[in-house]
Amino acid sequence: MQKECLIEQTKRTRVKGTNGPRRHEMKTFAKIGRVSDNLIETLNGVADIRKGNDLGGDNYNISQLCNVEEVFAPKSFYRQILLQEKEVEGDQVDEHVYTKFNVDVDIPYFDQIYRLRISEMQGEHEMNWHIDQDTSVICRAQICLNENDSIFQFKRKGKIEEFKMDVGEVWFINTGWNHRVVTNTKLRRSAIFGFDFADYTGDVDLCL
Repeated sequence: MQKECLIEQTKRTRVKGTNGPRRHEMKTFAKIGRVSDNLIETLNGVADIRKGNDLGGDNYNISQLCNVEEVFAPKSFYRQILLQEKEVEGDQVDEHVYTKFNVDVDIPYFDQIYRLRISEMQGEHEMNWHIDQDTSVICRAQICLNENDSIFQFKRKGKIEEFKMDVGEVWFINTGWNHRVVTNTKLRRSAIFGFDFADYTGDVDLCL
């Protein structure tokens, strides 16, 4: 019964929040800008050194609530390295508790970010279609860390929209819509983090 209640709570907190516009009020994706070569080098250095996969680990409670194999299919093709750990106790499904950096980095365009992590996806693989959280709960952005041949796809109002990222680019991605990533032959590496709409400081309009 406790597990069922937690699943229902997770579904509710994904759908509607008070931290920003709803998903249909925001663009599907938008290029925010670029980051420095130094930041790219630092993040890639972390990914090169750190082995293993933080998904499902004891310091990454929020990842224990999703079926990793169901979304990333299979886990051996995908890993995450957590760069912001829980600083305070809180709701198990709330990304906002992941604020403590374990690396020295400064991400531009945002006053505050949450749950920064590095994502690696092997070549010749595709994620399953899935929805994360509505933008009114928390927004999502990614930084491309390597040259790769992957495609980001979204299902929105019966149409599939897609784009590609270049190294150093920062993109807003509206993961309130059904989405997935498909790789061709190369490994894909990116940095992923959450942010509240009010903490976005960039010049590019993210709303429709």
